[in-house]
Amino acid sequence: MKIAIAQIDMRLGDIDAICARIEDQAALAHEQGARLLCTPVPLFSGAAPGPIAESANFLHDLLAGLSGLAMRLAQLDIAALVPAFVAHQGAYMLEVFLLKDGNVSPLRTLLAIRREQAGDEDLWTPPVFDVDGVRCAITFDAERAGELLPPGCDLMIYFQAGSLDVSRAETSAVAAVQDGHFRPVAVKRSLWLACVAPVGGFDGAVYAGGSFVMDDCGRVVAASPCFEEDLLVQDVQRGTTVPCIEDHELPHFDRSEWLWDGLRVGLVDAATACGCSRAALVLDGSLPSSLAATLCVDAFGPRNVVGLFVARSGMRTPAQDAAERERAERVRDLVASLHIRLVERTEPDCAALLDRDESRIAVPGDDAAVRRASAHLAQLFLDDIAHAEHALPVSSLTKTDYALAPEGAGGSLPGQIAPFGDVYLTALEFVARMRNRAGAAVPAALVSLRAVKSYLDGIIRRAAALEASRPYYAVRVAEALGTLEPSQIDAALEAHIDCDLPLDDLPLTATRSDAAALLLMLVRRGEAARRALPLVPAVSARSFGERAWPVDLAWSDLGRHGADPLDLAGLARAAIERAESRGEALSARVRGEIMGLVGSLLGITPEQLEAMSTEEGRQQLGGQLPQLEDQVQRALHDLFEGGSADGEEGGNPFAGPAARGFSFFSQN
Repeated sequence: MKIAIAQIDMRLGDIDAICARIEDQAALAHEQGARLLCTPVPLFSGAAPGPIAESANFLHDLLAGLSGLAMRLAQLDIAALVPAFVAHQGAYMLEVFLLKDGNVSPLRTLLAIRREQAGDEDLWTPPVFDVDGVRCAITFDAERAGELLPPGCDLMIYFQAGSLDVSRAETSAVAAVQDGHFRPVAVKRSLWLACVAPVGGFDGAVYAGGSFVMDDCGRVVAASPCFEEDLLVQDVQRGTTVPCIEDHELPHFDRSEWLWDGLRVGLVDAATACGCSRAALVLDGSLPSSLAATLCVDAFGPRNVVGLFVARSGMRTPAQDAAERERAERVRDLVASLHIRLVERTEPDCAALLDRDESRIAVPGDDAAVRRASAHLAQLFLDDIAHAEHALPVSSLTKTDYALAPEGAGGSLPGQIAPFGDVYLTALEFVARMRNRAGAAVPAALVSLRAVKSYLDGIIRRAAALEASRPYYAVRVAEALGTLEPSQIDAALEAHIDCDLPLDDLPLTATRSDAAALLLMLVRRGEAARRALPLVPAVSARSFGERAWPVDLAWSDLGRHGADPLDLAGLARAAIERAESRGEALSARVRGEIMGLVGSLLGITPEQLEAMSTEEGRQQLGGQLPQLEDQVQRALHDLFEGGSADGEEGGNPFAGPAARGFSFFSQN
């Protein structure tokens, strides 16, 4: 059976256009003999469930579009698998629709209903179906599905749902094969594996592409390019050896390269969604703004990028004047290197007050007003240029900006989208080095730790300025964070934001617990301001869009102060131990009462009973056992044969034959 994978990039939710594109891909696949076409996950409803999946009319339009598509595909004699997020029984579900013979079948819902009717509790194991004698199974988790697949499957079709995460190689599809991903599943279960990887940007999520087909020996026999659209067609032949792609010919995951290309395709799709094919941004001579301009050139071409430089006037000191000339020179060198257009504007003299007070720890309220006025002026300049050029306003804010000083960052580098908003500042140095290997673009002076430190100092100054109403905190922020290295700050932020580690587990806490606590305080305080900042393409384990905390949250992580962490499992175990302890005490009490009752009936003293309950006591009794047996035999005789105190018989209604000839301990 020949399988086809349509690695296509479409506008999210454009149902008619997507169905038409799928039909075109099906026609091309049919010409090559394909019998099954697979499409990516996020085309119709995005990369994650959301309110759109709850809309009854959206689901109606989606099913109507798929029904019409199924009728047209029936004429081509080809089936198709179309995944999409839907709402079912009050919960979100990633459904897979099988378009075959003119019909639309929701495979996961159909399978769940059948198993529920049969009383099977495992409702969501991978659905399985046949195409031309090839038994196909569908999964959204290739690593775990191998244990859930029923026996006899020939092909596992893995639909990648998670977007690009530069900290996890497996999100890069075929580029992760050399790192040991996917291959063990195919080899262990001895089945073919088809990976359907999306490409492009969908509602802030970025996908790298790289779909592939792997045989049952773990060899990649066909692969689509990364970050490009493609139609992959491959014949699935069980039990035969087919030509494969050697490992050294496969793409290899490189964090900086995949980050750069992922941001590029995400930026292009964001501009397309806004109806733009150009970009405009503010150039301030820093590493982030210079690298953002380079990214825009790679995404749109140099003729479609406009840079804005706002010169500061009214310099008060020779040092300020020299710094301004150096900044302007860096911007002009960058513009000449990238061959983009430059628009220059001059800031009013009020900005001189801003320059004069940049070195101060606590900035008074009037100076903060000057900063806001200056930022607003830059925003107006950029809006005018973007409107005139019909361009997308791009911001060069980083994830470090978003974390520490979002209140002061929104207007300092304005824009509609911030491609580096999910990338920490220190990572940009490595990305710039990688990009410069393909052609010198970013000035060498900016690709250095010194440039990173200079930009971070500006972030810390903005964070301190926001505490002007509380001078003590302003001084603490400037002093505590100003002495840290950029790598220390970004590592602590990544551990807290991306990995969700508490204060006690941050790498910075062991050496600078005060600075770590201040970082977390700044992150919590900026929650409301971050929501007003430009949109961000998500390329990390956890973007701020996914991490949104309540705006009015009063709690702040201050650490455990040496106490052991409390969790639900610990509380549950403690409750179980308490219940077991109460049960043991109750059992001991019941045993004691029963033994006391038996002892009173058989004439055994409490001291003897206590001695008999332990091994040591039984050893001490030793020679007294025959005498004790005689005592028990007499008690049994009186109990069961009806002996009375005055020698008369018939006093015991339960009298019966005595078990004579057997010792008490042998009977019990």
